[in-house]
Amino acid sequence: MMNLTLRFLITLLFMLSMAPARAATILRNCFAAPGTYQTTINREFSADENSAGKIIQPDGHLVGAGQAITAQCDCPGNMTASSTVMGFAFAGSPLSAGSRAGYGYLTENIDIDIDAYTDAIHSPDGSGLYSIAIDNYPTTVPVSSMESLTSKESNETVCRSGTQPVSGVPSRQFKWNILSARLYIKSPILGQETIPPTLIEQSSACLYFGSGMCGSGDAQPVANIWLSGSLSAPLSCTINAGSTIDVDFGAIARTNFTTAGVPPVGFTLKAVNINFHCDNAAVSQYQKIKLTLTADQGVSDPGDGLIARMMGRDDIGVRLYDTNSNSVGLDGNMAFPVVLDSQGNGSIKMQAAPVATTATPPEAGPFEGNVTVKMELR
Repeated sequence: MMNLTLRFLITLLFMLSMAPARAATILRNCFAAPGTYQTTINREFSADENSAGKIIQPDGHLVGAGQAITAQCDCPGNMTASSTVMGFAFAGSPLSAGSRAGYGYLTENIDIDIDAYTDAIHSPDGSGLYSIAIDNYPTTVPVSSMESLTSKESNETVCRSGTQPVSGVPSRQFKWNILSARLYIKSPILGQETIPPTLIEQSSACLYFGSGMCGSGDAQPVANIWLSGSLSAPLSCTINAGSTIDVDFGAIARTNFTTAGVPPVGFTLKAVNINFHCDNAAVSQYQKIKLTLTADQGVSDPGDGLIARMMGRDDIGVRLYDTNSNSVGLDGNMAFPVVLDSQGNGSIKMQAAPVATTATPPEAGPFEGNVTVKMELR
């Protein structure tokens, strides 16, 4: 009896091992072309954010604008109206490796790390979707998602006309257009950092029914997501610690004004030192900063723009000179190069003198005028 029982078990196990395994049926030629989606990031960094090593995450999902794509698979004869089609999405990035592990190169100063998402046709803002973390740039092996179910064929078909198991069913549409991103600041930006249109993520997908699953080798390209935009950080500089620079010329005899546009006889030019301090972002990029001077009351010599008008006076003005005694423009058109030390400090040294604006010496009495010092990006 023991020998008979043993032979029976062996026979049963052999029969079970020979039972055919149910395999997934991969649906082929489902998508004629991948969808193209455009998304943007436009953001101004605060001074605290705009520093090397910072990671900034834009709020919410990035939603790419573009049309849905329609499934038109070559469906086999064994598909029925009750078949449930399942699928996997795969994602990767063509970006070159960035300076930080797990990030791709975006611009000279910014790297990016992205997460793709599963089909968003029923989730326009990306809520409730499975994320696909992309950590290798460029991606050589696409990252797969969790399995996502579609409708039964009786509700939405993925089959092209002529291969549908049931007629009159609307075609299934898909949209792989959602991202999330993290920005890594390699070096602070100054002014504006443009993100040119850049292909940052590519998705593929495979559809199937039955038991089992499909792999990346069965997937077709379904989405290309492009990113563009602008990142900015305002120039933050303080001139003369925020105080007015006062220049007192003292008392001058009007008879010393002998020639229009020339300092009085015997007058010693007054030193005018313009000191400034800029934040850290400007230290390594000070070449982008320019300094200009503009007479608040305008200039007496519009062609040259060298003599600042005084308030309520047309017969006297003020000229500025650099340390080499060259005339300085006061109409806002002359830009001075700015140099900063490692602490963000800099200085421009000038000299000032009153001058008559006509061949006749100016009338006696006080005079006053203002010149605005402005620092901005080139």
